Amino acid sequence: MKIKDRFRVAFNAFINPKKRVKQVIKLKEKEPSKVYDNQLLADKNILITGAGKNIGKSIAIEMGKQGGNIYFMDKDKERCQQLELELENYSVKYKGFVFDINNTQKIDSLISFFQENNINIDILVNNVGINNDKKGIKQIDLQDWEKIFNTNVFKPIYLTQKIVEMMINNQQGGAIIFITSIHQAVIFRKLIYSASKAALAMIIKELAMDLAPYNIRVNGIAPGWVVEDKEKNLYYHQYTHLHQSSINPCYIGRSAVYLASDYFSHFTTGAVITIDGGLSLYNYLVNPS
Repeated sequence: MKIKDRFRVAFNAFINPKKRVKQVIKLKEKEPSKVYDNQLLADKNILITGAGKNIGKSIAIEMGKQGGNIYFMDKDKERCQQLELELENYSVKYKGFVFDINNTQKIDSLISFFQENNINIDILVNNVGINNDKKGIKQIDLQDWEKIFNTNVFKPIYLTQKIVEMMINNQQGGAIIFITSIHQAVIFRKLIYSASKAALAMIIKELAMDLAPYNIRVNGIAPGWVVEDKEKNLYYHQYTHLHQSSINPCYIGRSAVYLASDYFSHFTTGAVITIDGGLSLYNYLVNPS
C-alpha cells in the first residue's frame, strides 16, 4: 500500500475513530496443485460444526481437497446446500445436517445416524461459535452468559463426549480440533466471548491429557481477524503487522488439515496454533509516538 493511501486511511480513522475502515487489498494467492495430490485425510470421516460460512466452510473444503469424507452441520439450510454443491468438486462422501448445536436431541439423532450407517468419525472439528455486542459487566445478564457458553462451550463438549465414546468403543483413535480465538488470552472488551474462548483453551489441554491413552489427539486453532469479501479480497488492518490485512479463511482450513493429519501431527496434542498475522503481539510499545 502506498504511503499516501496509508495516510488517508489513518486520517479517516483519526477523525472518525468509531468507524472501522475497510480498505480492500487484492492478493494473488499461490495454490500449488501438488498440495492437493497428497490426500492427507483420505478415507477419514470428518464432522465439522458451524460449517456454513467463513472458517467452518473453509475447513470443510480444505479437508475435502485432502480426501476426507465431510459430514457437517449448520443451522442455515441454504448454506448447507451451497456447501454440498461445492463439495461435489471432490471425490469424497459428504452430507450436511441442518440444526442448531443447542438442540441436544438433534445431536443424539446425529450420533444414531452415524451408528446405524456404520460411520466412524475420525476427526471432529468444533468450529461453531457466537458473539454479542455487549461488553462490560453492567450490560450483560445471566441469559447472555448462558446463551454464549451453551453455544461456544457446553454443547460442543456434549457433542465431543458422544464422538469420543464412539472413538473409544471402536478403538480407532482420532483427532479433535477446537476453533478458539486469540481472545482466549488477549483483551477484546467483550467479556463473555473472551471468557468462553479462554475456557476452550484449558479444555483443550485437559482433554489432551485425558484422551492420550486412547490415541485421541486434541488441539486448537486461535485465529485473528478472518474475513474476505465476495471476490476473496482482504481488508486493510493496521494492527496485523504481517501483510497488514485480514486473513483468508482457507489458511485456517489448511491449519486444521495439519492438525488432523497423522502425517504431520502424530505427536501433537494439547497445542493451540495462533494464526493472526501478529495481531496478538501488538501493544502500545510497537509504534511508540
